[in-house]
Amino acid sequence: MKLCDLTQFYSPLSGGVKRYVHEKIAYIQSATTDEHVLVVPGPKTECVTSERSRIYFIHSPLISRTSHYRALINLRAIEQILERERPDLIESGDPYQVAWKAIASGEALRIPVVGFYHSHFPEAYVRSAAKFLGQTAGEAMMDFTRRYVRNLYNSFQATLVPSARLGAVLTEWGVENVCAVNLGVNTTVFFPSPDDTAATRAELDLPASCRLLLYVGRLAKEKNTSLLFRAFAQLNGNGPQ
Repeated sequence: MKLCDLTQFYSPLSGGVKRYVHEKIAYIQSATTDEHVLVVPGPKTECVTSERSRIYFIHSPLISRTSHYRALINLRAIEQILERERPDLIESGDPYQVAWKAIASGEALRIPVVGFYHSHFPEAYVRSAAKFLGQTAGEAMMDFTRRYVRNLYNSFQATLVPSARLGAVLTEWGVENVCAVNLGVNTTVFFPSPDDTAATRAELDLPASCRLLLYVGRLAKEKNTSLLFRAFAQLNGNGPQ
């Protein structure tokens, strides 16, 4: 079987989607006899081949100098790659123009297409912007976004979500084909261990009475860091430690 992942959410630096697709590639190469094709934006058009994996980078303009994300606007190049590779299944990890191209190409080539709802963008971006428009206009924008999500993801054979809770939200919005997928945990890094609170505080030179708040994630607006900063502000003492 040949599987194809297609996404615009790809940065050479880091990111959850990049980790997801590369973990998939590693699993396919180590535990199956399948082939994998990945189509993503890049600084230049090229194909990188490794064993049964091919990564197609399509030259795309930079939209963030910090995260190095790019806008994949050469949809014809996507179409040509899919026509040449003819995968058995296409997975789109993008809710914008790339998703619609995946759906159209899948229909033309008679290839099933599924969508992975990696980012809850209505809450991360639209609701934040809607706050500046007033309640009526803001709710109208959110209603439009919910309809967009429903129309797009009902066009896929299935919609994969990383949690049952998010799947319930999409189901409530009218998405009919939701399937929760457990992404798993890297147990070589994260695993149960005896309570080492005392050792951790000793290593950080923190007294037992000191509050310790740990955030693991990217400092970005879509990660709701405003809530994080408010939580830090409520800590007692001279500031967060």
